[in-house]
Amino acid sequence: MSASAHDPGNTSASHVRHQEPRARKWRVKAPHGLAGVDVLGRLDVDPERGLAPDEVNRRRAVAGRNALAMPTQRSSWRILLDQVRSVVIVLLAAAVVAGLVIGETLEAAAVAVVIIVNTIVGFVTELRALRSMEALRHLTATRADVERQDRREEIDAVELVPGDLVSVEAGDQVPADIRVLEAEDLTVEESALTGESETVVKTVEPVPRDTPIADRTNMLYSGTTVRAGRGRGVVVATGPATEVGHIADLAASTDTGQAPLKAGLEQLGRILSLVVVGLAAALVGLGLVRGLDVEEVIEVAIALAVAIVPEGLPAVATLTLTVGMRRMARAHALVRRLPTVETLGSTNVIAADKTGTLTANEMHVVEVALADGVDERALWQSAVICNDADISPDGTPVGDPTEVALLLGGQANGLDWRTLRVEHTRRAEVPFDSSTKRMAVVTDGTVHAKGAPEVLLDPQQHAELLARVHDMSSRALRTLAIGAGRAPAASGDDNQVFDAVDPLGVVGMIDPPRPAAVDAVRACHRAGIRVVMITGDQPRTAAAVAREVGLRADRAITGAELDRLDDDALAREIGDSDVFARVAPEQKLRLVRALQAAGGVVAVTGDGVNDAPALRQADVGIAMGRTGTDVAREAADIVLTTDDFSTIEHAIQEGRRIFANIRRFGQFLFSWHLSVVLVVTVALALGLDAPIVGLMILWNNLIIDVIPSFALALEPSSDEAMREPPRSKSEPVLGAGTVRRILIHGTLVAAVALTAYLLASKVMNLDLDHARTMTFVTLTSAQLLTVFNARTNIGSGFRGATRNPYLWAALALTIALESLVLGVPAMRDLLDLTTLRVGDWAVALSLGVIPVVLVQTVRIVRAWPTSGSVRARERS
Repeated sequence: MSASAHDPGNTSASHVRHQEPRARKWRVKAPHGLAGVDVLGRLDVDPERGLAPDEVNRRRAVAGRNALAMPTQRSSWRILLDQVRSVVIVLLAAAVVAGLVIGETLEAAAVAVVIIVNTIVGFVTELRALRSMEALRHLTATRADVERQDRREEIDAVELVPGDLVSVEAGDQVPADIRVLEAEDLTVEESALTGESETVVKTVEPVPRDTPIADRTNMLYSGTTVRAGRGRGVVVATGPATEVGHIADLAASTDTGQAPLKAGLEQLGRILSLVVVGLAAALVGLGLVRGLDVEEVIEVAIALAVAIVPEGLPAVATLTLTVGMRRMARAHALVRRLPTVETLGSTNVIAADKTGTLTANEMHVVEVALADGVDERALWQSAVICNDADISPDGTPVGDPTEVALLLGGQANGLDWRTLRVEHTRRAEVPFDSSTKRMAVVTDGTVHAKGAPEVLLDPQQHAELLARVHDMSSRALRTLAIGAGRAPAASGDDNQVFDAVDPLGVVGMIDPPRPAAVDAVRACHRAGIRVVMITGDQPRTAAAVAREVGLRADRAITGAELDRLDDDALAREIGDSDVFARVAPEQKLRLVRALQAAGGVVAVTGDGVNDAPALRQADVGIAMGRTGTDVAREAADIVLTTDDFSTIEHAIQEGRRIFANIRRFGQFLFSWHLSVVLVVTVALALGLDAPIVGLMILWNNLIIDVIPSFALALEPSSDEAMREPPRSKSEPVLGAGTVRRILIHGTLVAAVALTAYLLASKVMNLDLDHARTMTFVTLTSAQLLTVFNARTNIGSGFRGATRNPYLWAALALTIALESLVLGVPAMRDLLDLTTLRVGDWAVALSLGVIPVVLVQTVRIVRAWPTSGSVRARERS
């Protein structure tokens, strides 16, 4: 059946142009609320001939090309600049300058190498992520079948202008926003724009001006897909003026938040800068009070300032995130921005789209109700014969999703539907029409039909089937009646064909949840993560899917209800329901902001254009890579290349592992720097020479900062990681418990090193070079062994150490490098070290094991009286 907007009495070109001068610039407000002829008049276009070439050029000059402005990609120089803008890198650069000022060229060169290595690692990692995203983009252009000056031609869709007459058919992507003028069994999938999982039947009749996008049955929107039938219409908006363009603008204007780890490291860098300046000033003051040489005091102060800056922090943090990114890539999650990996670890709310994210975006038959005495095979035979869909050899469905679901259902019940179609040649048909909601085909004297239950079923004769229909509908299933009968002997009207049909039964269909999504939601709940559904679909359908995946679905709040709520009322509502339906992009964005205002670190998942603003606003935006739109992928931080919701669970676990490991190596790294500062500061305060100096400090900074710290960063995830609540986003990278352990461990290491220095210089009467060498060995061995104290906060630090082979490799490498610098004369002379006697070694190493033995002993003693509250103490 077809419908046309043609009106011979009102569509002459002269009449149209007289009504609407070009000064209106071809803009039509709410075209869905106007009759087709009125839209044509306002666009100043002849519906029989189309636009002339010179008119097309004039309109393009005003409206621009029919394309969205792609976001400007970060240049290689911008990526490089971002790598050197952190406070820690600035402090390291200041250390280079300070080293050059006091004449310590080697120290300055060594720190410069650290800056270069860290910058290269970060630059290469970010650049690879950028290149991966560029490869993911579609390379094919959308084409449009357009009528211009009595000619019909196929052009690149970017050349369309308002007023162009465009035809579409099954399989086409809609190239612009189009007001439908003619529709022949036209159905369109609009899930990418509206979130509605079912296809929409298109007509030509006007609808009320305030009709939401999902219910504008006379409009085709850019980026949606024609599933069946044919249509013709007039372009009413192109490029940024389309609905897709409006959403893209909304996404582009949304500010993105800063990742917790990045913010934490920058805060830590600011604190370090204050500490460096304060310590240097204090040492200068101390030296002046004691009457020391001013130049010497300033040199020592600058040297200690260099010592306290953690050279390895940026490199290890970047490498840690890089390893996490690689692990997630192997699990089919492509990370676009490095800090996002860690942000997932603090996520406490996931706002998930329904269609294509929690569900497969494919209709499936899940229930069948048969009429009395009917064999189910007969129902499936009629369902696949009265069907225009197809499935390609590679498994790609072609046609209306409802008809594809019937083919799959017949196939699952043992029918070879291709053979059936060949054996039952179609002799006549009544095509589906949205007004009658039915379809029939005649083959070899038999009518096969399908349609809405209220159309094919009689309330008196088929009360039991209609009761089943009501039950299915109450569970948000889409119902379709199937029937068959002997074809009438003589050809008659359509009603005679359907009068011959006896019902075979009713099928119930739904876009089902992904099986992995159900388990993933359950795992998220165990981890203290709230999952909410935000969708453009119908409330009843959304609530049904929500119940199946395990969400609170007593009530689905609609977008219209959200618009009636002020911010205070919205804050109350978002705590009471997990399902938000018929939500527009602006409303979804408001919901995400409300969740964030309530203290949530929000991850948003989606695949459609309508999801882009919320994806950008979210702390972590997660787009689907296979079925997702380009707009959604550009707005996201992470792209799931398999569209598997369960990947998010693994990504969150990886984020939690990364944050725990950053705390581990942060505790280890800063306790080392504290011990160095304490040893030198206390010695100077006592009037002694510095126990370690110059390149001794910088050498161990480079070796111990990076190698053991990176091994700690590769600690495997704890089995309990997804059984603990998320940490607060305000919780600092180095929490109170971590700072306390830094102070304890740093003081212990400093104490044994200072003891070694005092024993060597005062008791054993060794010269200064020997005393410094003995202090160097004690300090190095003590700090190296505290890696086991940093592995865990309670219990034995040796438990499970065999699960991390990198730890043992790091210990071996560090020992080898320290042996090299002590054993090779040239290296030894460079660092102002000397050889030790066997007795000196025994004293130094005996003192070096004290911190790890003491800490592990205290933990064992504490573990005796109680075995509870393990996880709570691990988190502090």
